[in-house]
Amino acid sequence: MMNNSLKVVLVLAVVWTVRIQAQAQYVEYTDQQGPQSVFVNPDVKQRLAQNAVTLREHLLHRRAALLQWQSLPASELQPVTLRVQAVAKNRGGQRELRVRRFHYLGDCGYSHGGQDSGVDTPTTAQAVFASDLADSFLNQAALLGIPIDSLSIELHGRPDTEKTDRVYYPRNFLYTVYIDTPATDAELQKLTALAEANSPVVNFIKKAIELTHDIDLQPSPKSRKANTLAGLREYLQGKRQAQQASRQQAEKLRKQLKAGQELSRRERKEQTGPIVRVLSNGVRELTVNGKYLILHDNPEYLGGSNTGMTSRENLLGVLATCITHITEGQAAQLNIPLDSLALSVEAKWDPRAGRNGFEQVHDYPTDIHYTLHVKSPENKQRIEELLEAVEKVCPMYNLFKDGPQIFEARIVRTGKNKK
Repeated sequence: MMNNSLKVVLVLAVVWTVRIQAQAQYVEYTDQQGPQSVFVNPDVKQRLAQNAVTLREHLLHRRAALLQWQSLPASELQPVTLRVQAVAKNRGGQRELRVRRFHYLGDCGYSHGGQDSGVDTPTTAQAVFASDLADSFLNQAALLGIPIDSLSIELHGRPDTEKTDRVYYPRNFLYTVYIDTPATDAELQKLTALAEANSPVVNFIKKAIELTHDIDLQPSPKSRKANTLAGLREYLQGKRQAQQASRQQAEKLRKQLKAGQELSRRERKEQTGPIVRVLSNGVRELTVNGKYLILHDNPEYLGGSNTGMTSRENLLGVLATCITHITEGQAAQLNIPLDSLALSVEAKWDPRAGRNGFEQVHDYPTDIHYTLHVKSPENKQRIEELLEAVEKVCPMYNLFKDGPQIFEARIVRTGKNKK
Protein backbone atom coordinates (compact mmCIF):
# COMPACT_ATOMS: atom_id res chain seq x y z
CA MET A 1 0.00 0.00 0.00
CA MET A 2 1.32 3.43 -1.01
CA ASN A 3 1.97 5.79 1.90
CA ASN A 4 0.86 9.45 1.79
CA SER A 5 4.37 10.90 1.44
CA LEU A 6 5.05 8.76 -1.63
CA LYS A 7 1.73 9.85 -3.16
CA VAL A 8 2.75 13.50 -2.74
CA VAL A 9 6.09 12.87 -4.43
CA LEU A 10 4.40 11.14 -7.37
CA VAL A 11 1.87 13.94 -7.80
CA LEU A 12 4.62 16.54 -7.78
CA ALA A 13 6.56 14.52 -10.33
CA VAL A 14 3.52 14.39 -12.62
CA VAL A 15 2.96 18.16 -12.33
CA TRP A 16 6.61 18.87 -13.07
CA THR A 17 6.51 16.54 -16.10
CA VAL A 18 3.46 18.35 -17.46
CA ARG A 19 5.19 21.72 -17.07
CA ILE A 20 8.25 20.51 -18.97
CA GLN A 21 6.06 19.14 -21.78
CA ALA A 22 4.10 22.37 -21.92
CA GLN A 23 7.29 24.36 -22.36
CA ALA A 24 8.54 22.01 -25.06
CA GLN A 25 5.23 22.23 -26.99
CA TYR A 26 4.96 26.04 -26.79
CA VAL A 27 3.00 27.44 -29.71
CA GLU A 28 3.45 30.93 -31.14
CA TYR A 29 -0.01 32.50 -30.96
CA THR A 30 -1.24 35.00 -33.51
CA ASP A 31 -3.67 37.90 -33.27
CA GLN A 32 -6.25 35.96 -35.26
CA GLN A 33 -6.75 33.26 -32.62
CA GLY A 34 -8.95 33.14 -29.53
CA PRO A 35 -11.69 35.81 -29.49
CA GLN A 36 -10.65 36.95 -32.97
CA SER A 37 -11.69 33.60 -34.48
CA VAL A 38 -15.27 33.22 -33.21
CA PHE A 39 -16.92 33.86 -36.60
CA VAL A 40 -17.66 31.12 -39.11
CA ASN A 41 -18.08 33.63 -41.92
CA PRO A 42 -15.26 36.22 -42.22
CA ASP A 43 -17.64 38.60 -43.98
CA VAL A 44 -19.76 38.77 -40.81
CA LYS A 45 -16.67 39.60 -38.77
CA GLN A 46 -15.68 42.35 -41.21
CA ARG A 47 -19.19 43.84 -41.09
CA LEU A 48 -19.37 43.88 -37.29
CA ALA A 49 -15.85 45.26 -37.05
CA GLN A 50 -17.27 48.51 -38.42
CA ASN A 51 -18.63 49.11 -34.90
CA ALA A 52 -15.14 50.14 -33.80
CA VAL A 53 -14.10 53.77 -33.92
CA THR A 54 -12.27 54.63 -37.15
CA LEU A 55 -8.98 56.44 -37.46
CA ARG A 56 -10.77 59.24 -39.32
CA GLU A 57 -13.09 59.69 -36.33
CA HIS A 58 -10.13 59.69 -33.97
CA LEU A 59 -8.46 62.46 -35.99
CA LEU A 60 -11.54 64.66 -35.57
CA HIS A 61 -11.43 64.05 -31.82
CA ARG A 62 -7.68 64.71 -31.77
CA ARG A 63 -8.09 67.94 -33.73
CA ALA A 64 -10.52 69.31 -31.13
CA ALA A 65 -8.13 68.33 -28.32
CA LEU A 66 -5.10 69.90 -30.05
CA LEU A 67 -6.89 73.18 -30.77
CA GLN A 68 -7.87 73.46 -27.09
CA TRP A 69 -4.32 72.61 -26.06
CA GLN A 70 -2.80 75.20 -28.38
CA SER A 71 -5.19 77.90 -27.16
CA LEU A 72 -4.02 77.56 -23.55
CA PRO A 73 -1.84 80.47 -22.39
CA ALA A 74 1.60 79.67 -21.00
CA SER A 75 0.46 80.85 -17.58
CA GLU A 76 -1.83 77.78 -17.34
CA LEU A 77 1.07 75.33 -17.77
CA GLN A 78 4.22 74.40 -15.88
CA PRO A 79 7.37 72.37 -16.56
CA VAL A 80 7.45 68.81 -15.23
CA THR A 81 10.02 66.13 -14.45
CA LEU A 82 9.90 62.91 -16.46
CA ARG A 83 11.19 59.87 -14.55
CA VAL A 84 11.97 56.30 -15.60
CA GLN A 85 13.82 53.45 -13.92
CA ALA A 86 15.45 50.26 -15.17
CA VAL A 87 16.17 47.45 -12.70
CA ALA A 88 18.35 44.42 -13.40
CA LYS A 89 16.47 41.28 -12.33
CA ASN A 90 18.96 39.45 -10.16
CA ARG A 91 18.95 35.85 -11.35
CA GLY A 92 18.38 36.39 -15.05
CA GLY A 93 19.85 39.82 -15.67
CA GLN A 94 16.79 41.05 -17.57
CA ARG A 95 16.15 44.79 -17.37
CA GLU A 96 12.69 45.79 -16.18
CA LEU A 97 11.79 49.28 -17.33
CA ARG A 98 9.20 51.13 -15.27
CA VAL A 99 7.53 54.33 -16.45
CA ARG A 100 4.72 55.41 -14.15
CA ARG A 101 2.40 52.34 -14.08
CA PHE A 102 3.73 50.93 -17.35
CA HIS A 103 6.62 48.51 -17.74
CA TYR A 104 8.28 45.97 -20.01
CA LEU A 105 11.30 43.64 -19.96
CA GLY A 106 14.53 44.10 -21.88
CA ASP A 107 16.84 41.18 -22.56
CA CYS A 108 19.46 39.87 -24.96
CA GLY A 109 19.92 36.54 -26.71
CA TYR A 110 21.43 33.37 -25.29
CA SER A 111 24.77 33.99 -26.99
CA HIS A 112 25.24 37.12 -24.88
CA GLY A 113 24.20 35.53 -21.59
CA GLY A 114 20.51 36.47 -21.83
CA GLN A 115 17.30 34.46 -22.05
CA ASP A 116 15.67 36.15 -25.06
CA SER A 117 12.74 37.01 -22.78
CA GLY A 118 12.38 40.67 -23.73
CA VAL A 119 13.20 43.39 -26.21
CA ASP A 120 16.69 44.49 -27.16
CA THR A 121 17.38 48.19 -26.69
CA PRO A 122 18.67 49.32 -30.12
CA THR A 123 15.63 47.85 -31.88
CA THR A 124 13.31 49.31 -29.25
CA ALA A 125 14.91 52.73 -29.70
CA GLN A 126 14.19 52.65 -33.44
CA ALA A 127 10.59 51.70 -32.67
CA VAL A 128 10.34 54.67 -30.28
CA PHE A 129 11.56 57.02 -33.01
CA ALA A 130 9.00 55.57 -35.43
CA SER A 131 6.24 55.85 -32.83
CA ASP A 132 6.88 59.53 -32.26
CA LEU A 133 6.89 60.11 -36.01
CA ALA A 134 3.55 58.31 -36.26
CA ASP A 135 2.12 60.44 -33.47
CA SER A 136 3.35 63.57 -35.22
CA PHE A 137 1.74 62.39 -38.47
CA LEU A 138 -1.58 62.09 -36.63
CA ASN A 139 -1.22 65.54 -35.07
CA GLN A 140 -0.38 67.27 -38.33
CA ALA A 141 -3.05 65.38 -40.29
CA ALA A 142 -5.62 66.36 -37.67
CA LEU A 143 -4.62 70.02 -37.81
CA LEU A 144 -4.51 70.07 -41.62
CA GLY A 145 -7.81 68.22 -41.95
CA ILE A 146 -6.23 65.33 -43.91
CA PRO A 147 -8.16 62.06 -43.42
CA ILE A 148 -6.16 58.88 -42.78
CA ASP A 149 -7.64 55.38 -42.86
CA SER A 150 -4.51 53.48 -41.77
CA LEU A 151 -0.93 54.31 -40.83
CA SER A 152 2.17 52.26 -40.06
CA ILE A 153 5.84 53.24 -39.96
CA GLU A 154 8.92 51.04 -40.28
CA LEU A 155 12.28 52.56 -39.33
CA HIS A 156 15.82 51.22 -39.37
CA GLY A 157 19.39 52.43 -39.36
CA ARG A 158 21.81 52.03 -42.26
CA PRO A 159 25.59 51.57 -42.46
CA ASP A 160 27.86 54.59 -42.63
CA THR A 161 28.89 55.59 -46.13
CA GLU A 162 32.33 56.48 -44.84
CA LYS A 163 34.54 54.96 -42.16
CA THR A 164 33.97 56.46 -38.71
CA ASP A 165 35.38 55.98 -35.22
CA ARG A 166 31.93 56.33 -33.63
CA VAL A 167 30.62 53.63 -31.33
CA TYR A 168 28.21 51.23 -33.04
CA TYR A 169 24.58 52.27 -32.68
CA PRO A 170 21.67 52.62 -35.12
CA ARG A 171 21.97 55.75 -37.29
CA ASN A 172 21.43 57.06 -40.83
CA PHE A 173 17.75 56.35 -40.39
CA LEU A 174 15.33 55.51 -43.18
CA TYR A 175 11.66 55.36 -42.28
CA THR A 176 8.90 54.08 -44.52
CA VAL A 177 5.40 55.46 -44.02
CA TYR A 178 2.66 53.05 -45.07
CA ILE A 179 -0.43 55.21 -45.32
CA ASP A 180 -3.96 54.90 -46.64
CA THR A 181 -5.24 58.41 -47.33
CA PRO A 182 -7.12 60.23 -50.12
CA ALA A 183 -4.68 63.15 -49.80
CA THR A 184 -2.93 64.29 -52.96
CA ASP A 185 0.78 63.70 -53.44
CA ALA A 186 1.45 67.37 -52.70
CA GLU A 187 -0.61 67.22 -49.50
CA LEU A 188 1.15 64.02 -48.45
CA GLN A 189 4.55 65.57 -49.09
CA LYS A 190 3.63 68.57 -46.96
CA LEU A 191 2.26 66.31 -44.22
CA THR A 192 5.49 64.29 -44.13
CA ALA A 193 7.68 67.38 -43.86
CA LEU A 194 5.56 68.84 -41.04
CA ALA A 195 5.41 65.52 -39.19
CA GLU A 196 9.20 65.14 -39.11
CA ALA A 197 9.76 68.83 -38.28
CA ASN A 198 7.35 68.64 -35.33
CA SER A 199 8.39 65.28 -33.89
CA PRO A 200 9.94 65.99 -30.46
CA VAL A 201 11.88 62.72 -30.39
CA VAL A 202 13.27 63.13 -33.90
CA ASN A 203 14.33 66.70 -33.09
CA PHE A 204 16.00 65.35 -29.94
CA ILE A 205 17.94 62.72 -31.90
CA LYS A 206 19.06 65.32 -34.43
CA LYS A 207 20.85 67.23 -31.63
CA ALA A 208 23.95 66.50 -29.57
CA ILE A 209 22.60 66.04 -26.05
CA GLU A 210 24.61 66.57 -22.86
CA LEU A 211 24.04 64.01 -20.12
CA THR A 212 25.09 64.14 -16.48
CA HIS A 213 25.22 61.38 -13.89
CA ASP A 214 26.02 60.39 -10.35
CA ILE A 215 26.54 57.09 -8.52
CA ASP A 216 24.59 55.69 -5.59
CA LEU A 217 26.82 52.95 -4.14
CA GLN A 218 25.68 50.71 -1.30
CA PRO A 219 28.28 48.30 0.15
CA SER A 220 27.73 44.55 0.10
CA PRO A 221 29.81 41.68 1.59
CA LYS A 222 32.90 40.55 -0.30
CA SER A 223 31.91 36.90 0.05
CA ARG A 224 28.48 35.29 -0.06
CA LYS A 225 27.20 32.48 2.14
CA ALA A 226 27.27 29.04 0.59
CA ASN A 227 23.51 28.58 0.98
CA THR A 228 22.63 31.94 -0.61
CA LEU A 229 20.40 31.75 -3.67
CA ALA A 230 21.98 32.71 -6.99
CA GLY A 231 21.71 36.42 -7.68
CA LEU A 232 23.15 39.12 -9.91
CA ARG A 233 26.73 38.30 -8.91
CA GLU A 234 26.35 34.74 -10.14
CA TYR A 235 24.56 35.90 -13.28
CA LEU A 236 27.51 38.14 -14.16
CA GLN A 237 29.85 35.16 -13.88
CA GLY A 238 27.74 33.29 -16.42
CA LYS A 239 27.55 36.36 -18.64
CA ARG A 240 31.33 36.60 -18.63
CA GLN A 241 31.53 33.05 -20.00
CA ALA A 242 28.90 33.87 -22.65
CA GLN A 243 30.84 36.98 -23.69
CA GLN A 244 34.01 34.95 -24.15
CA ALA A 245 32.17 32.41 -26.31
CA SER A 246 30.52 35.20 -28.30
CA ARG A 247 33.87 36.85 -28.99
CA GLN A 248 35.25 33.52 -30.21
CA GLN A 249 32.29 33.11 -32.57
CA ALA A 250 32.71 36.68 -33.83
CA GLU A 251 36.39 36.03 -34.53
CA LYS A 252 35.45 32.87 -36.42
CA LEU A 253 33.00 34.79 -38.61
CA ARG A 254 35.58 37.55 -39.19
CA LYS A 255 38.08 34.97 -40.46
CA GLN A 256 35.42 33.43 -42.71
CA LEU A 257 34.63 36.81 -44.23
CA LYS A 258 38.31 37.57 -44.74
CA ALA A 259 38.78 34.23 -46.45
CA GLY A 260 35.73 34.85 -48.64
CA GLN A 261 33.78 31.91 -47.25
CA GLU A 262 30.01 31.79 -47.60
CA LEU A 263 28.21 32.24 -44.25
CA SER A 264 25.58 29.70 -43.34
CA ARG A 265 21.96 30.86 -43.08
CA ARG A 266 22.14 30.48 -39.31
CA GLU A 267 25.24 32.65 -39.02
CA ARG A 268 24.00 35.34 -41.43
CA LYS A 269 22.15 38.20 -39.77
CA GLU A 270 19.34 39.88 -41.61
CA GLN A 271 18.49 43.29 -40.21
CA THR A 272 14.92 44.49 -40.36
CA GLY A 273 13.43 47.54 -38.73
CA PRO A 274 10.64 47.46 -36.14
CA ILE A 275 7.08 48.23 -37.21
CA VAL A 276 4.80 50.74 -35.48
CA ARG A 277 1.11 50.38 -36.28
CA VAL A 278 -1.39 53.07 -35.41
CA LEU A 279 -4.61 51.61 -34.02
CA SER A 280 -7.95 53.18 -34.86
CA ASN A 281 -8.03 54.97 -31.50
CA GLY A 282 -4.60 56.57 -32.05
CA VAL A 283 -2.67 54.18 -29.81
CA ARG A 284 0.66 53.14 -31.34
CA GLU A 285 1.53 49.46 -31.27
CA LEU A 286 5.29 48.90 -31.39
CA THR A 287 6.38 45.46 -32.59
CA VAL A 288 9.94 44.83 -31.44
CA ASN A 289 12.10 41.85 -32.46
CA GLY A 290 9.11 40.53 -34.38
CA LYS A 291 7.27 39.26 -31.30
CA TYR A 292 7.12 41.76 -28.42
CA LEU A 293 4.51 44.53 -28.24
CA ILE A 294 4.81 47.90 -26.49
CA LEU A 295 1.95 50.40 -26.44
CA HIS A 296 2.40 54.16 -26.69
CA ASP A 297 -0.40 56.60 -26.01
CA ASN A 298 -0.99 60.24 -25.14
CA PRO A 299 -2.69 61.76 -22.09
CA GLU A 300 -6.39 62.51 -22.35
CA TYR A 301 -5.77 66.25 -22.79
CA LEU A 302 -3.99 65.49 -26.09
CA GLY A 303 -6.78 63.27 -27.37
CA GLY A 304 -5.37 59.99 -26.06
CA SER A 305 -6.57 57.59 -23.37
CA ASN A 306 -3.37 57.17 -21.28
CA THR A 307 -3.14 53.42 -21.99
CA GLY A 308 0.63 53.46 -22.40
CA MET A 309 3.78 55.49 -21.85
CA THR A 310 4.52 58.40 -24.15
CA SER A 311 7.31 58.27 -26.73
CA ARG A 312 9.15 61.02 -24.80
CA GLU A 313 9.18 58.79 -21.73
CA ASN A 314 10.24 55.71 -23.66
CA LEU A 315 13.06 57.78 -25.17
CA LEU A 316 14.47 58.10 -21.65
CA GLY A 317 13.61 54.46 -21.06
CA VAL A 318 15.88 53.14 -23.82
CA LEU A 319 18.73 55.14 -22.32
CA ALA A 320 18.05 53.53 -18.93
CA THR A 321 17.84 49.95 -20.20
CA CYS A 322 20.88 50.37 -22.44
CA ILE A 323 23.17 51.74 -19.73
CA THR A 324 21.93 49.03 -17.35
CA HIS A 325 22.64 46.29 -19.89
CA ILE A 326 26.09 47.62 -20.79
CA THR A 327 26.89 47.96 -17.08
CA GLU A 328 26.15 44.25 -16.69
CA GLY A 329 28.40 43.46 -19.63
CA GLN A 330 31.29 45.65 -18.52
CA ALA A 331 31.03 44.42 -14.93
CA ALA A 332 31.26 40.86 -16.21
CA GLN A 333 34.19 41.68 -18.49
CA LEU A 334 36.09 43.58 -15.77
CA ASN A 335 35.16 40.97 -13.16
CA ILE A 336 33.48 43.53 -10.89
CA PRO A 337 30.92 41.87 -8.59
CA LEU A 338 27.51 43.52 -8.34
CA ASP A 339 24.73 42.37 -6.05
CA SER A 340 22.08 44.78 -7.30
CA LEU A 341 21.86 47.19 -10.21
CA ALA A 342 19.34 49.85 -11.18
CA LEU A 343 19.41 53.04 -13.16
CA SER A 344 17.05 56.00 -12.83
CA VAL A 345 16.77 58.78 -15.41
CA GLU A 346 15.22 62.21 -14.91
CA ALA A 347 14.64 64.97 -17.45
CA LYS A 348 12.69 68.19 -17.71
CA TRP A 349 9.84 68.69 -20.15
CA ASP A 350 8.32 72.13 -20.61
CA PRO A 351 4.81 72.04 -22.20
CA ARG A 352 4.99 75.81 -22.68
CA ALA A 353 7.41 75.29 -25.58
CA GLY A 354 6.48 77.37 -28.62
CA ARG A 355 4.00 79.60 -26.81
CA ASN A 356 4.35 83.35 -26.42
CA GLY A 357 7.50 84.04 -24.43
CA PHE A 358 8.70 80.43 -24.81
CA GLU A 359 9.44 80.32 -28.53
CA GLN A 360 13.04 79.16 -27.93
CA VAL A 361 12.08 76.41 -25.46
CA HIS A 362 12.46 72.86 -26.82
CA ASP A 363 9.52 70.46 -26.89
CA TYR A 364 11.73 67.45 -26.16
CA PRO A 365 13.24 66.33 -22.80
CA THR A 366 16.14 68.44 -21.55
CA ASP A 367 18.55 68.44 -18.56
CA ILE A 368 18.91 64.67 -18.67
CA HIS A 369 20.50 63.21 -15.56
CA TYR A 370 20.91 59.55 -14.66
CA THR A 371 21.85 57.86 -11.40
CA LEU A 372 23.52 54.46 -11.24
CA HIS A 373 22.32 52.55 -8.16
CA VAL A 374 24.54 49.58 -7.28
CA LYS A 375 25.35 47.28 -4.39
CA SER A 376 28.90 45.98 -4.57
CA PRO A 377 31.87 45.10 -2.36
CA GLU A 378 34.01 47.32 -4.61
CA ASN A 379 34.89 50.89 -3.66
CA LYS A 380 33.55 54.09 -5.28
CA GLN A 381 36.63 54.57 -7.50
CA ARG A 382 36.22 51.09 -8.97
CA ILE A 383 32.55 51.74 -9.76
CA GLU A 384 33.47 55.06 -11.36
CA GLU A 385 35.95 53.19 -13.56
CA LEU A 386 33.15 50.78 -14.44
CA LEU A 387 30.82 53.60 -15.45
CA GLU A 388 33.54 55.26 -17.50
CA ALA A 389 33.98 52.00 -19.42
CA VAL A 390 30.21 51.79 -19.89
CA GLU A 391 29.90 55.28 -21.35
CA LYS A 392 32.66 54.58 -23.88
CA VAL A 393 30.70 51.76 -25.54
CA CYS A 394 27.02 52.22 -24.61
CA PRO A 395 25.03 52.56 -27.88
CA MET A 396 22.22 54.78 -26.59
CA TYR A 397 24.48 57.00 -24.50
CA ASN A 398 26.64 57.69 -27.54
CA LEU A 399 23.67 58.05 -29.87
CA PHE A 400 22.25 60.74 -27.59
CA LYS A 401 25.50 62.68 -27.14
CA ASP A 402 26.99 62.45 -30.63
CA GLY A 403 24.42 64.09 -32.89
CA PRO A 404 23.40 65.10 -35.41
CA GLN A 405 21.51 62.11 -36.80
CA ILE A 406 19.99 61.86 -40.28
CA PHE A 407 16.42 60.87 -41.11
CA GLU A 408 15.13 60.08 -44.59
CA ALA A 409 11.48 59.40 -45.43
CA ARG A 410 9.83 57.13 -47.97
CA ILE A 411 6.06 57.05 -48.59
CA VAL A 412 4.11 53.95 -49.63
CA ARG A 413 0.39 54.30 -50.29
CA THR A 414 -1.73 51.36 -49.15
CA GLY A 415 -5.39 50.29 -49.16
CA LYS A 416 -8.00 51.70 -51.50
CA ASN A 417 -5.86 54.79 -52.13
CA LYS A 418 -2.90 52.76 -53.34
CA LYS A 419 -1.46 54.05 -56.62
